[in-house]
Formats: sequence, structure tokens, C-alpha cells
Amino acid sequence: MDTPPAAPSLFTRCVSIIPAGLLCAWVLVIFWNSAKPLPAGTHVVSQVSRLSDSDVEFLREIPRDPALGVREAAAIAHAEQLIVVDRSPVTRELAQRLLARKRTRPKIQIVVATDPANETFGGTPAQTLESMEQAGIIVARVQLDRLRDSNPLYSGLWRLLLGWWSDPFDEAPGQATVRSWLRMLNFKANQRQLLVADDGSGGWNAIIAADDSTAGLVLKGSLARAMIASELHIAKWSTDEDRLPAAAQMDGAGLGSIDARFLTEGGIESALLDAVRAAGKDDQISIAVGNLSHRPLIAAAIAAAWRGAHLRVLLSRNRMPNQAVADELLREGGGRIEVRWYPSDPAAPRLSWLAVRRRNDMWVNLSSANFTRRNLADLNLEAGVELRMPPRAAPARAIAEYFDGLWSGAGAGASAVGANEGAANAGALAYWHYRFAEATGLSSF
Repeated sequence: MDTPPAAPSLFTRCVSIIPAGLLCAWVLVIFWNSAKPLPAGTHVVSQVSRLSDSDVEFLREIPRDPALGVREAAAIAHAEQLIVVDRSPVTRELAQRLLARKRTRPKIQIVVATDPANETFGGTPAQTLESMEQAGIIVARVQLDRLRDSNPLYSGLWRLLLGWWSDPFDEAPGQATVRSWLRMLNFKANQRQLLVADDGSGGWNAIIAADDSTAGLVLKGSLARAMIASELHIAKWSTDEDRLPAAAQMDGAGLGSIDARFLTEGGIESALLDAVRAAGKDDQISIAVGNLSHRPLIAAAIAAAWRGAHLRVLLSRNRMPNQAVADELLREGGGRIEVRWYPSDPAAPRLSWLAVRRRNDMWVNLSSANFTRRNLADLNLEAGVELRMPPRAAPARAIAEYFDGLWSGAGAGASAVGANEGAANAGALAYWHYRFAEATGLSSF
């Protein structure tokens, strides 16, 4: 008579259950951190603010004529009550300007939000943020873990196994460690690039541009209050500081012919898609961006071309994802999409834009966001401004002229990406590679 097999021991049962439990925990962490509620101050779509031509200025940097730097220095020097900065990295020059104003006006409130990774990896000098804190400036190193995960497969494991002991705020500035490199693979970032300051006489100045931007936007008026409100929310959940000022309510009233809105993260995505999907016969769409891989926007651009719109797309020379995307646009655009390359990476503006020009108006979106899932799907912190204005408005002309200049000098004069070596032969492998990377977040773009 055969004896029944011995029952598995308690140890054996536990060993068999642990992997299943870890797998379930990983899936739950992925799901929660991909869909959890957004923190306050993100996905902002402000009310419309009416501005005049003199309230909006598009500036480009010219060698030996740093217009943006001069304008930023003037905005800081004239502020009397409040300066709010969201900049990554924080350069020594910017910090010195803020410190100088704090010394001159000790009662002025200054709030600086920044990505802590720049301090860890040296983009922000190690002593810069500390010196501002010692002077009474509020520094908010953004708590990026509060954001949804852009690389969920990796971040789920990182949160389970590493996140509880990998805090960037416990590490010495300027000392990249194994923990900081592993944390960086979450691909989280605060990329908002803006400065807002009162003008000393009851008004506001706002600048949308990074420190190394080749172009930027300068605004006056109450739209700045929407920017301030969003930034103060981020500062509040990123620091335990109790000296944060109160945000003033935005007043959309004004005189002029330009309608403006402040947009962040997913608000930028919605505005881009609405504008491109509304474009039709004989409309002109201009796109200038470092990376383009956002699938809904690519589909909308191709559909607009088939409705009769003409598209000019200016991209950086990135093999992933831009060459595969450029090949797709040319192949599927029915001959109405042109693609060119920036002659070199430094020539690419750090401010991305998409413009739709119709017969009677021009719509423009200028932002810090690349047109990728990571930058448009409420995963990283981005900021931008939407303008709707007559084509003959001064800002519209300046933006159009700047784009035309870039377009004329791009791609060594080639009018199509096919004229650039290897670009039109990205192939099916490269196409599906970028599609997989875009969908899963397992990429750096």
C-alpha cells in the first residue's frame, strides 16, 4: 500500500508564497503610482487673460546681446514684494541676483523651486541653495516622488526595494552615489523654467525661459498670478516651510487683442491636441521641439495634413525617437509634412513651441515640455503659455520670423528628412523600438 506524499512544510509553503506576494505588491505599486491623484499645483489650465501687444514680448538670444538675461536681471532688480522662481538648474549668476535683491530689500519674499537632482549631479553648485537658505530665501527642492511614475515598471521595483532608503535630501550636495544613480532611473524631473516678480508698482513680470535658452517669452499682467499660485502649491508639498506667501486671485480682465493662458503638464497636452485637431485646409502648423514621440499628437498632425493643413516640423538630430518619427510623418503625411533638423543640438531652443496660423488668427503654445508622453501626460513638471492673437500682432510676427530663420538654416538646406543621411531609413525595428520605449517609459525621452 502506497503511503500518501508528505505535506509541504511550513517553510516550503512560505517560500512558494513569497514570490507571488512580491509580484502582487509590485503590480499594486505600479497601478497606484500610475493613477494616484495629482498633487496640488499640477495640471493647471488658467482662465484666459486679455493682454495687449506691449504685454507680450518674444525674445531671442543674440551673441553679445543677452536679451533674456538682461530682462531677468531687471525683473529681479525692480521687485519689491515677491519673486517666485522655478529653475533647474539654479545657476550661480541667478542665485547672486536673488541674494543681492534680498540684501537690498530684506522684507521681500523669494521662493525658489528646483529639481534636487541638479544639486546632486552638479548642475546647481553645491553651495548655491544653502547660501540662499541662509539669507532667508525659501528653497523648495521638489519632492518628485509625489508625482506619478513615468517609468512604472522600474519605479515599482524601486519603490518596493530602494525608495524607502534613497532620499535625495539625506545626501551631500554634489556627491552622486549608487543610490542617486538608481533614483535617477525613475526619469522624474521638474523642468518648469519660469520666473515671476512684481514690478514694484502693482504689476507683474513673468519670464518663460531656461538659463541656456535661445528664445523666451516675457509677459506682463495678471497671468503671472496663476503661475505664482501653482508654484506655491508645489513649494508647500515639497517643504515644511511655514513662511510661504498667500497667492493672489487672478484677474482675467484687460485690454488688448491677445488671449493668454498659463498651462502645465497635461494642460499643455490638451491644448496642443485641440489646436492641431481643429486645423484644416490651408492652415499652417509649425512645430519646433527637441523630442517628438507623443502618439496622440503625431496622429493628430498626420490627420491635419490629410485635411489640407501644411506642417513644418523642426527636430533635434536624435536617433531615438526623432528619426523614426520623422520617417513616419513623411511617409504618412500625404506630402504636406516637411521635416528638418536643427544643425546642432546647441541650436535647438530649450523652449518648445507649436503654432497654428489661420487666415485671421495665430495660436501659439510655448513651453518647457518636449512633445513626449513623459512630458505631456502629467508625469513630469512642465510649464508653458498659450497665446491666441491676430497674425499681425507684434509677438506673432516675432515668433513667425524666428521660426522662419531656424527653418531656413536647418538641415543644411534640405527640405525633407530624406535628404539627411540615414534619417529616412530608420526602419521597422527603430520604429517599434521607440514605440515600445514611449509606451512603457523605459527610455530617457
